[in-house]
Amino acid sequence: MTSFGRRRFLAGVAGALGSGLVVGCAAPERESRVQSFVLSPEQSLPGQSIWFATADAHSQGGNSVVIRTVDGRAKKVEGNPAFPINLGKTSARSQAGVPSLYHPDRIATPLKRTGERGSGEFKKIGWDEALNLLVDKFGNSSSPTLITGRVGGTLSRVTKWFASLTSSRHLVHESLEDSTLRAAMHNAFGTRELPHIDIAHSSYILSFGADFLGTWLSPISYSTQYTKFRSNTSDNGGHRGTLTQIEPHMSLTGSNADNWVHINPGREGEVALSIAHTIVHENLVDPAISGPVLNQIGGKSALDAYAPKNVSSTSGVPAKTIMKIAKEFASHQPGVAIAGGPALAHTNGEAIGTAVLLLNRIIGSAGSDGGIKPNPSATEGTPRPLQANTFTDWVDFATEMNSQSPSALLIYDADPAYGATGAAGVKTALGSASFIAAMGPFMNDTYATADLVLPATHPFEQWGDFAPDPANGQVVVGLQQPVVTSLLDSRSFGDLLITLGSELIGKDAFPWKSMQEAVKTTALSTYKGGAEAKDTTWVELLRQGGMWENATPASFGEPSWQISSLREPNFAGTAENYTFHLIPFETVGYGTGDEGQVPFLQATPDALTTMTWTTWVEINPKSAIKLGVKRGDIVDIETPSGSFEAQVYVAPTVAPDTIAVPIGQGHRFGSRWNKGRGSDVLSFVHPFTDTAGAVAWAATRARIQATGRSAQIPAFEFTENPRNDESDPPVRVTSEQH
Repeated sequence: MTSFGRRRFLAGVAGALGSGLVVGCAAPERESRVQSFVLSPEQSLPGQSIWFATADAHSQGGNSVVIRTVDGRAKKVEGNPAFPINLGKTSARSQAGVPSLYHPDRIATPLKRTGERGSGEFKKIGWDEALNLLVDKFGNSSSPTLITGRVGGTLSRVTKWFASLTSSRHLVHESLEDSTLRAAMHNAFGTRELPHIDIAHSSYILSFGADFLGTWLSPISYSTQYTKFRSNTSDNGGHRGTLTQIEPHMSLTGSNADNWVHINPGREGEVALSIAHTIVHENLVDPAISGPVLNQIGGKSALDAYAPKNVSSTSGVPAKTIMKIAKEFASHQPGVAIAGGPALAHTNGEAIGTAVLLLNRIIGSAGSDGGIKPNPSATEGTPRPLQANTFTDWVDFATEMNSQSPSALLIYDADPAYGATGAAGVKTALGSASFIAAMGPFMNDTYATADLVLPATHPFEQWGDFAPDPANGQVVVGLQQPVVTSLLDSRSFGDLLITLGSELIGKDAFPWKSMQEAVKTTALSTYKGGAEAKDTTWVELLRQGGMWENATPASFGEPSWQISSLREPNFAGTAENYTFHLIPFETVGYGTGDEGQVPFLQATPDALTTMTWTTWVEINPKSAIKLGVKRGDIVDIETPSGSFEAQVYVAPTVAPDTIAVPIGQGHRFGSRWNKGRGSDVLSFVHPFTDTAGAVAWAATRARIQATGRSAQIPAFEFTENPRNDESDPPVRVTSEQH
């Protein structure tokens, strides 16, 4: 066994050797380590601010930020104005980068299990002992398995390389995987790549459930484009764009819409086809545009079953509203039709997504400015994040784990024991593994089942690169560099794999000695200057946060779907026994719960309710009166898969037969700010799947029972009695007219 990799790793590849580069206003002449204690970067004076461009720690879609550091400590996150995806903008999750970096509950040192598996009882050990255990157990396993989050860029190549060297199976986990959207893209456009939605140049957005201003795909990029969409500029033809949002529960995007239309869950596909029927039968577009597409997907006559009068009763959308939307959409071109969120989370979700996306082809905006456009392929050296395995894949994994020989698992940046996948049997299946090693910055429900837990570096402490997904029609590569030296005994996952590979295979197992070398080599070979580019070029690339250029325009393929493929949605629970449609949703703060350890994100108010810190249920005022509950009451929500508690928030943002519950809470293990808080709604949805294999998380019905308990709700909005003083109400100091 060679000691080459181990010596380098134990010395702290991510820290001492993975030093950051000062990338302020002027490029430095040489590299400089970032120190947090006595020594500061030699180019700086005490108290002087130094800015570093790096990856957003908690971004969606892939964004670049610049971090202000003072005396080697990160102070503030700002958007990178040069980066073409977010153009200098950030979100609440971006701003949580510094709080998560200095979070007091980060895993600080390797931990070895001492109690029963799943008890969360560990003792601290050193890296040498941890590596010995990992090499012995994982290296001698007959069926090793890697489980990661959606790693991308050079890290995904290192991960694949390691999996190949060790003959390991690799599973990719994501709380709400996008396999349904990708399958719909394949049906409508012949590609599984996420598209470039050209909002900035669009005149009309027709969105079915896609909360693109809040949580869907790349909300920072879309919000930036939305500013232009709403402005009277030449980008959108000199007039303010129009947004129509069709969904069962009002999202942040819906609250910004010109037209918000409630729809019965699972009926989005038939309304999309009804809009197509109106466009085609009233000759709202040139038949030369719509005709060829219709011939490929079933013909004009196949739309007859979806005439507005035929779908209004089942969808809940009046026929005149459908016709009005169709006429507006056709007359405000270029326009774009998109689907996401709960619209795709049904047993017929793939067909719904396909029907909506095909509106772009019928109207003639596919591939055009202001419409939906194909993205170019990412560079070979920096691929986009790996696609997540489907819910069906995880069910199969759980079955195999319970029936076959024990497997050794190495898990990074993933929590498959939580949420829908945990309820699918993965949580139980982990107990049958022969050995589990997990690596991450925070404890979670999956890591609590591990035999060995390793502390991972924070995104601001490690080397990496990324290809935004979705991109903006360009070839974009972002660079990630450590902006501070870690105060903890942590390492990066990429360096762990390189070291582990050298221990198991030999010192030449990888062509790189560290992630820093891998990232730098990849960047310089991708850069137009070639691999022979000097170090000054490397510094400049880091200073601007990456590299990007316009690409040869890509093209869409032909559709491969038939209108007759649309089926009725199935729901768990009958309307007689379960009164309400249950709609889980993401909040702009902690999203699916992956960042819920950070108190800043727990305290970020939901955009519409201003609720924080808990699990609540949005109930229509009429339903609340019928149930005999009021704001702040704690109710029991029962589905065919179990029951959980939530706090009532009375709101007109849902219909009387619908309730909405945020996802992301209900963790058994985590930081002091998310452990044991609220309920995990996704673990109570019925495990229906769509044809793409994704869980149909909006296809469950529920009923509500009052518990008789109540509590003050954690919201920032106005209350009738803000002083909470019944005997001495507030005194009015302004006149009625004011």
